[in-house]
Amino acid sequence: MYNIAVIITGGTIASDKQDNYISLNNTKSRYKILELFSQKYPERNSEIRFDISSPYTILSENLSGNHINTLIKNVKEILSNEKKYDGVIITHGTDTLQYSAAALAICLSDIKIPVMLVSSNYILDDNRANGLMNFAQAVEYITACDMSGIYVSYDGSILDGFTLLPHIPYSDKIYALGQSDDLSKEKPKKYLMPEDLSFDDITLTNTSPILYLRAVPGQIFPKLDGTDIKAVLLETYHSGTLGTDSRELREFCENACLYKIPIYVVGVKERTQYESTSLYTSLNLKVMPKISPIAAYMFLWFKYSN
Repeated sequence: MYNIAVIITGGTIASDKQDNYISLNNTKSRYKILELFSQKYPERNSEIRFDISSPYTILSENLSGNHINTLIKNVKEILSNEKKYDGVIITHGTDTLQYSAAALAICLSDIKIPVMLVSSNYILDDNRANGLMNFAQAVEYITACDMSGIYVSYDGSILDGFTLLPHIPYSDKIYALGQSDDLSKEKPKKYLMPEDLSFDDITLTNTSPILYLRAVPGQIFPKLDGTDIKAVLLETYHSGTLGTDSRELREFCENACLYKIPIYVVGVKERTQYESTSLYTSLNLKVMPKISPIAAYMFLWFKYSN
């Protein structure tokens, strides 16, 4: 008998359509994924016991630091339970699934069982929905593979939760750095953190103290006053460059130095350097290691919540 803890947090996978809107108002829809799994895979009913909890239910676009703290606490309670679980499945909305996955990977790097996040691109009543497939694949991974870590089961792929990338606009696909469709054949990774910090006792502030900006041509920058913003994350162009000729960027960096607000840069690859990147040091830009922008953002949110 396999024991799997299931955490319901909402999202499209736990919603239905009411008055032409996707809504969480129907309590029954939150648990429909378990009903559908039981119906489609009746042979597994005698093999698997699901223990269900639901610390909160939201549409994931409303995710806050408090929600992530609650989720991490819930997972830790499950891991410390005297009952031994073979894995954990978290149902989550696709919009911000990557952020929760990165946060869990940061805080639970020494986990001994797989924690799988699953979502659905459509409500489960829609025949285009991949939610049941994603859930079934997570169950199969937990029961068939001797692996540990934080993963996302989506559209036939098992993805490392620390490496997930932002969504491409208008697409529900999920991508990761160094994407592999079968992590069961890979050795567990030691995540490359920007700094050696302990995250055991750190909880997130409800709203992030990190200003996250992405490089675009002709960019203007906000004024910093040293109050709510504790650090800046600046995502580069694909080649790791920024428009360092820009007077606006230089003034922004000077303003950040004045208020002792560090500016971190993510997206810089180890390759031929450009003249523009040679100015990063003089602009006091802190280059982060090769991690996903989402992992970088979550790392800094934890760091500056301390």
